[in-house]
Amino acid sequence: MSTIHRHPIISYLFVLFILVSISSCGSANVAPEQDQPGVSPSVVFSSTPSGTPTPQPPTDTPLPPTETVTPTASVTPIPSDTPTPSETPTETAPPPTASGEEAIYVYYILLGDDGPLSCGDSAVKVNTGVYRTGDVETDVATALKRLFSKQQYVGNLYNPVYLSNWRVDSVEFKAYEGLVNVSLSGGYVRSGDRCDDSRVRTQIWSTIRQFPGVKTVYILMNGNLLGDILATGK
Repeated sequence: MSTIHRHPIISYLFVLFILVSISSCGSANVAPEQDQPGVSPSVVFSSTPSGTPTPQPPTDTPLPPTETVTPTASVTPIPSDTPTPSETPTETAPPPTASGEEAIYVYYILLGDDGPLSCGDSAVKVNTGVYRTGDVETDVATALKRLFSKQQYVGNLYNPVYLSNWRVDSVEFKAYEGLVNVSLSGGYVRSGDRCDDSRVRTQIWSTIRQFPGVKTVYILMNGNLLGDILATGK
């Protein structure tokens, strides 16, 4: 039997080959730190160690429940008993004032103006603002009642009957004769001025004669002729 002797070089090469193979397998897991021109990047194989938990994707954190708003029914206000004013009340316009031939006038005395009266006075008519009705009896009664007021002066005009208390009892108008019959009651109070008797006669007769159709005036005071009372001074 012959003995085989291995050449020392062959044995050395074989060992070197084994070392190179082992080195190549170990370097396959190392990635190049930097790409080099002309060199293809090495494939990196990574392995997950057994037993290492795989990270799970994050789950959404549940939001707190949203408060549910329950709609409430609208409340209709209860009407109150107190009415609410809708408009500011406007002032009522005064009635129109009569003027011209439509108005009723009364006569007062303008003293000491060198007028035609016996004491140098004048009779001045003053508008009452009252419309004539067209009925002479009614209009005469209205005018005399205004004249017999207890007012001594109207502006600067004198009313000589202010001391007396006279009432109009009746007025009769006879249109075909132009005659007005007036019946008065009360008492005639003299002021002490001797001129007042004629002033009273002038203002009363002028007040009655302002109405159309009146020609003659006949006045009784407590059954007596007023003209006679004023003329005699009694």
